[in-house]
Amino acid sequence: PTPCPTKNDSTEMNVLEWWREKVIKPIHGARIVLPKVLGVPASTYMTFVYPIPVVIGGYFVMQWAIAESHKNLGEHGEKLPPRALSKAELANRAELQRILEEAAAARRGSSR
Repeated sequence: PTPCPTKNDSTEMNVLEWWREKVIKPIHGARIVLPKVLGVPASTYMTFVYPIPVVIGGYFVMQWAIAESHKNLGEHGEKLPPRALSKAELANRAELQRILEEAAAARRGSSR
């Protein structure tokens, strides 16, 4: 590759244009012919080869995230501070409890 242009360069090509022309285009323009493996074309087996590092890496990242979560929050969230309930949540819980009690009383009355 040619050296990166300086400010005194007469072409006034910025660094990103130089990078695209001298590095990105040659890399993307290169073609490597892969042989068949056991009679299977390279394009077929590469569709399975390319995702494997991503899947394996993703698995280990997820395991790390779970371990960090358990370290910071506890296995079942026991390290989390208790959450204060709003007036609306308290009212909803009271209403739900009333409905459940009515349903239980109706069941007790109908089973006699």
